[in-house]
Amino acid sequence: MDVNELGVDLLSLAAQGFYGPKGAGALYVRKGVRVTPLMDGGIQESGKRAGTENVPAIVGLGKAAELAQKEVVERIQHLEPLRDKLMKGLVERIDEVLIAGHPQKRLPGHVSVCVRYIEGESMLMFLNMQGVAASSGSTCTSKALKASHVLAAIGIPAADAQGSLLFTLGQDNQEEDVDYVLEILPPIVQRLRSTLTTNHSISGQRLTTLGIEAELFTADL
Repeated sequence: MDVNELGVDLLSLAAQGFYGPKGAGALYVRKGVRVTPLMDGGIQESGKRAGTENVPAIVGLGKAAELAQKEVVERIQHLEPLRDKLMKGLVERIDEVLIAGHPQKRLPGHVSVCVRYIEGESMLMFLNMQGVAASSGSTCTSKALKASHVLAAIGIPAADAQGSLLFTLGQDNQEEDVDYVLEILPPIVQRLRSTLTTNHSISGQRLTTLGIEAELFTADL
């Protein structure tokens, strides 16, 4: 990544995003950009955050970044076919699914879709019960029960964005993992849609759940 070519003023990195230790991160600040300190008192981290640095975690971040750069081609070659298979399978097996973002110009392990007429949180609950980790948005906003501002910025209607699902594939994922998601998610969607009622009298408007997720949860145990 060339920050000058991209015109980046600020760039943050989280170590856990490339298999480094949780709690470590890095911040690129372009010369001339002023940032208010997060914590005052000491001169650590260029005066942006006072307090003793977590040196082992910082070293771990550096090593993880080194390995990521060294293995970048192999990682991309591993992840892109899995990503494409998952996106293609979701569109083919589930009606009314939107791919969020460009089909190819995206991170190699990033699959973001919007399933119309049901809430992302409802799907996540059933996926979690069957051992699949996903989210309804970025990790920093996944707890929020409102539509993603990022999805809104790329033109996805708020009603569709409520059905957002984000799958992030990693180096440990294999083709059978994708097959498993494609096997279990369509029945989950079908089941949730079968328990929906229209929120408006006009056909095709946003649908809302009847609040029976807890009942379905216990029925599956």
